[in-house]
Amino acid sequence: MTQHQPVPQPAPKNAVRPATPAWSYLAHKLLQRLQDHEDLPESDADATDDPARLQNPTPPALTSRTLLMGLRLAASFGSQAAVNAAITPNAITLLRGVTAEDWPALHYILPCLLPAIWQIREQKPLDSFPTRRLPPRCLRLIPIGSGDRPADLTRLLMIGLDSAAPLLIVLAGGALPEPRLQDRMQVIDFAPVDAQVLQALLSRTHPAAKSRDIAALHIAMNGFHPGMADLLIALRGATVGDVARNLSALRAAQKLAHRDQPNLDAITGDSPALSAARAMVADLQLWRAGELGWNELTRTALFHGPPGTGKSWLAQAMARSAGFATVPASFGEWQAAGHLGDMLKAMRESFAEARRRAPAMLILDEFDAVGTRTDRGPHQNYRVMVVNAFLALMDGIARDEGVVVVATCNHPDLIDPAVLRPGRFDLRLAVPLPDAAALAGVLRRHLTLPEPEIRALAHQAVGHSMADLDAGLRNLRGVARRAGRRVTAEDLHAAFGADDDPAMTRRIAIHECGHALVTAALGHGQIQHIALDRTGGQTRIRRAPRAGLIADHTDLMAELMAGRAAERLVFGTITSGAGGPEDSDLALATRVALAIETRFGLGAEGPLWLGETTDWLHDKAMRQRLRARIEAAEAQALQILAPHRALLEDMAQALATRRELSGNDAAKWLDQIETVAAAPEPECAQSPSEASQLPACRTG
Repeated sequence: MTQHQPVPQPAPKNAVRPATPAWSYLAHKLLQRLQDHEDLPESDADATDDPARLQNPTPPALTSRTLLMGLRLAASFGSQAAVNAAITPNAITLLRGVTAEDWPALHYILPCLLPAIWQIREQKPLDSFPTRRLPPRCLRLIPIGSGDRPADLTRLLMIGLDSAAPLLIVLAGGALPEPRLQDRMQVIDFAPVDAQVLQALLSRTHPAAKSRDIAALHIAMNGFHPGMADLLIALRGATVGDVARNLSALRAAQKLAHRDQPNLDAITGDSPALSAARAMVADLQLWRAGELGWNELTRTALFHGPPGTGKSWLAQAMARSAGFATVPASFGEWQAAGHLGDMLKAMRESFAEARRRAPAMLILDEFDAVGTRTDRGPHQNYRVMVVNAFLALMDGIARDEGVVVVATCNHPDLIDPAVLRPGRFDLRLAVPLPDAAALAGVLRRHLTLPEPEIRALAHQAVGHSMADLDAGLRNLRGVARRAGRRVTAEDLHAAFGADDDPAMTRRIAIHECGHALVTAALGHGQIQHIALDRTGGQTRIRRAPRAGLIADHTDLMAELMAGRAAERLVFGTITSGAGGPEDSDLALATRVALAIETRFGLGAEGPLWLGETTDWLHDKAMRQRLRARIEAAEAQALQILAPHRALLEDMAQALATRRELSGNDAAKWLDQIETVAAAPEPECAQSPSEASQLPACRTG
């Protein structure tokens, strides 16, 4: 059988060179300084009168690999203005996405990015206090690796923050120990090797390049992100055309070998779930290196959230990044094996396979199918036996080294509480729809477009899931391929652009901003993210611990009913947007009100625990009390929002335009609303006899 080497799609005869990127001038200056430094005698290049100044006694030669690192660094900052911003007094800059493999070369290249009179002081893990006063023009550097201890990193950050010197944090693995700092810093993602970076490199190493070959190079790199080894193989081509053909061949081979095999390095963003995944993987790598005991690890996690948010993808990426074998399973697959005996046999076999393939990650999809033993129905005995068997398997595998269990689901509230307790699932993390930063990372990996266009598309696509984006990109590539062209920005705008009714978009934005403002006013939580999606909106809140007073529960209901109150305030009417599914605002508020009456001992029934059933909703007197509580909560939210209507509408306008607001973005409006005092505790009936004489709930 004859094998044909893949070749890049031929470029048009009249192909022109792609536009020069905006960072090219910065890259030129950086590479020139590297060249000047390399040309110095070895004794001069390494000499310094300051032993604390960042230096590398054995600087790397200006090979393709070193030049690529310099170009990526220039592309990351983008301009001299961004560099200048990083070295202003009190500036904090985070350079994230750097790998441990990148750090040695970056360690040498960083000083060449700064003006010649500047120095870099690197903080060491054992430093407790500064040993000397920093010179006037000095950048303090803190590299964070996956193996660094949180206590050491916190100490280094304290040193860095204890002076006016600009601070640069290079995230070379692991996670930032103080995530709230990201709201106060310039965050820069380390640029990948894309077509523009590669073209800039080839302009130095292969100067005699034809426009046709440059165009072929861009086609070969469209959506392709080769590893360093593959890049170095491709760069051994004698001409740019040869490099493009090498890349096409490597791309075809990689598609066959690594189809659908993600890793954490390919996922951008800093959501709590992603940060926890990175931390787990960092610990697993330490365990594999013999530096951490198995009992010191978090070995189980549950990722939950709406369909298509990338929960399974994240779990697979964790396994691949940790170097663990992947053992996929689900209750649906086990149940497809047959009757109860067959189902339990299939379940046990999945756990046994994970043990055989250790180190391995057992990934359980659609985990909410496990159900709960408290369900009443014809299949209760079946569920009891399944849940009990699963609990026994989880307890057994916890005693063995080398097996991590990660589950994913849409509805964690449907899972038996015994399954979710600590010791069985130590982490429970929500995976929301991706924000603009995460979407930009996906677009950046698959498309060759200018960075401003990528960011604009990402903001426009907010509300789409990762699955939506993946399916849409595959469809667009197919259409473009059949038309003999590349995917364009216009294609993406048409596919992922917001086509909402402006009036409905404004109403949804008003609703979500109502939640945010009331939450800020009551002071029980921190707004992390507000976004519009294709079906409505979402407000992500990090809630503060509550004492469990009646005022805490009524405040929570006010926060839940604040969206409905905001609609009523601005439009004079309300929609069904607060109700609907089991996790809707109205459903959650009803559960809180019912819990006050039946489980918390704070309602008209007095100090009785009456169970977790919803059968009470069929009791007319109970429904009246619940309604009174929820209406009082909505009135409380309306009372908070009414004096701030202009603020509400201004914030909603910004949300409707941008489609998302980060916690830092929202602070512009949230900081203008004062925290209100807790509402007077409702004077509720405390016994059945009193209930016949007093109003069910009366607020002051």
